[in-house]
Amino acid sequence: MNTVLLVEDNESNASILQDMFEFDGIPAKLVTVQSGEDALRVASQLNPALILMDLRMPGIDGLEATLFLRMNAQTRDIPIWAITAYAMEGDEERAREAGCDDYITKPINSKKMAEKLNKFLEQREGRDAPTETGSRPEGR
Repeated sequence: MNTVLLVEDNESNASILQDMFEFDGIPAKLVTVQSGEDALRVASQLNPALILMDLRMPGIDGLEATLFLRMNAQTRDIPIWAITAYAMEGDEERAREAGCDDYITKPINSKKMAEKLNKFLEQREGRDAPTETGSRPEGR
């Protein structure tokens, strides 16, 4: 089962996303941390299929955490979706420049988000599946 790392300092927002994973049957384990610092540590340990990154947090914010994750060989290829309630002009561009693969504004439409997550995870499962012969590609 895939793991999704949620980086969210607001417990209410984290709870809403946790409920969405449970009620919409998203086929992934959701692990939540509350800071950019924790995201850096946990992402290296878990190698999640996806990181949902709140942009506005005390300490290392989501943009800085994304930059650090992109500089680390262990985490640089993990997809990161920026999530923010405080969308300001230029935020999406800054998020993408930092290395975010997608940009989602709160409040999150749970139906659309669940569809998007399910599609992403299905594609990821297909990509990570072993080849028909069961062998792994060279160099892996």
